[in-house]
Amino acid sequence: MSVTKTLLNSIQISLDETHHFIDGKPLYETRFQRVMSFHYPPGYAPVEKDEQAYFIDIQGKQVFERQFKKAFGFYGGIATVADEHGFFHIDVQGQDIYQKRYAWAGNYQECACVVMDQQGGYFHIVQKGNPLYSRKYLYVGDYKYGIAVVINENGLSTHIDKQGELIHGQYFEELDVYHKGFAIAKDTQGYFHIDKQGQEIYHARYAKLEPFYNGQAVAVTHEGIKILISESGLVTQPIDSQKIQINKIKQQFAHKAFEYWESRILAAILEIGILDQLVTGISKNELYAGSNLPVQSLNLILSWLQLQGLMTVHSDILSLTLKGKTILEEVKEVFLYWQSEPFNTSCYLVDSLISHRESFSQIYQSSFFDYVENNEVLKKRLSSVMTFYADDYEVLINPLNLFEQKVCDIGGGNGVLMKQLQSHYPNIQPIILDRHCYIQDKNIRFIETDFFSDWQIDADIFVLSRILHDWNDQQVVALLAQVTKNMTQYAMLYLFETLLPEEPIKDKGITVSFHLLNLLGSRERTLSELTELPTQAGLKIIKVQFPEALISLITLVKKCSISFDMPKNP
Repeated sequence: MSVTKTLLNSIQISLDETHHFIDGKPLYETRFQRVMSFHYPPGYAPVEKDEQAYFIDIQGKQVFERQFKKAFGFYGGIATVADEHGFFHIDVQGQDIYQKRYAWAGNYQECACVVMDQQGGYFHIVQKGNPLYSRKYLYVGDYKYGIAVVINENGLSTHIDKQGELIHGQYFEELDVYHKGFAIAKDTQGYFHIDKQGQEIYHARYAKLEPFYNGQAVAVTHEGIKILISESGLVTQPIDSQKIQINKIKQQFAHKAFEYWESRILAAILEIGILDQLVTGISKNELYAGSNLPVQSLNLILSWLQLQGLMTVHSDILSLTLKGKTILEEVKEVFLYWQSEPFNTSCYLVDSLISHRESFSQIYQSSFFDYVENNEVLKKRLSSVMTFYADDYEVLINPLNLFEQKVCDIGGGNGVLMKQLQSHYPNIQPIILDRHCYIQDKNIRFIETDFFSDWQIDADIFVLSRILHDWNDQQVVALLAQVTKNMTQYAMLYLFETLLPEEPIKDKGITVSFHLLNLLGSRERTLSELTELPTQAGLKIIKVQFPEALISLITLVKKCSISFDMPKNP
């Protein structure tokens, strides 16, 4: 029987994966532990028997007279195998095509192959085994049409070409290969399609999404409704009937109505301190003996923790999972902040919407920030929140191009932003102005004052990071006027703020604005709204960077400034 591609395509694998057959008849008498498909060329299939892997022909006879720990099919005349030293590749004669061994190796696609080195770094190699480029990633995928997906050290995905160069330089939570000019990407809002420039081709986000097929793609909304969309993002037709759609919407919102209980349960468990007791592992008997909780309550808590994947039980020892440890060590204070006074205040959202005023003072007989000053627990938690969300600063700091200026961070009492600025620009002279200092650092000058008071600071650069959204328009103008008074004609003010989209095409700051109104009587603003307020304070915006990002960088100068450029670094 001569081996042809057509013949190999007719060969099937038995249901128990012990042999091959064609037209219902076994190809050979031998039975293996496991068989895989035949590939052409050379017409061999990898099999496993007696804890060894090797290749057979269509008669079931071993070829090469060489065995491996693992063996996989031939692609383009090259197969992936592994011996006691690691993974590598062989040709159709069973000879190594290079000498190096890897911790893992994929199959060659478009003359390039994914490998992982002994340190866990992923990259591509060419057919002679040499790296295609110098960089290594957390993971890389196969090339398709000369483009591959890679995951960087931050866990974000982008596309590279055959030289390892970025295709578009955009990064996403998840990313797929290009198919007919478009790729599926995911951000915090859901899945969508991007073009070769890495730009979204429509604004909608979905729970699930498929590649385009002849101009249309299947999408699943966050309500679970299946639809067809065009390449412009228009819904061409629903797949689900109206009855199915209504039922899915009902189910989703009924679930949402009860969903807040998960947060309330976790907050209660964190307050009680159960997770703290599980850090080093503890037996059930020890936990029960040392707890003041009723047995029924403790049983309920442990069942919930196990169900949520926060705790495991091995040989009667209760331990935290990675998820549980992360919540306890990294998120506890942030979580408890949102579940404390801010949550209580949210119960008065109806009042806030009717009056368009904050409700915090109605409940606590104090403004929020005055209340924080006198509540050490909430002060600590608020500082944790400010630190937690400071990750967004990195991309905003790079364009500032500071050198030896006096830099004043107004409202940056926790010092997180200033420390990042010092890390990027070690020669700056740092100043923090705030009502309370959350840190002690001899390298930072701290001025303790209410930034709405009449203060005087000699500085070249002023920074307001996520401060304006805490105040109403009148207060914002007053604060900016105070900054203006302290600015020279060469000074600059940098705002780090969320810019609401002019049209509600995505939830960037809209939901947060409900919280800001309810707690502080303030809101996020559009660029046009934000432009008006500095004008009233004697300032003007000269540059807006990253307008589509969650946090934008806005540069302002005094209206009377004779130059928009800082003096050059001598």
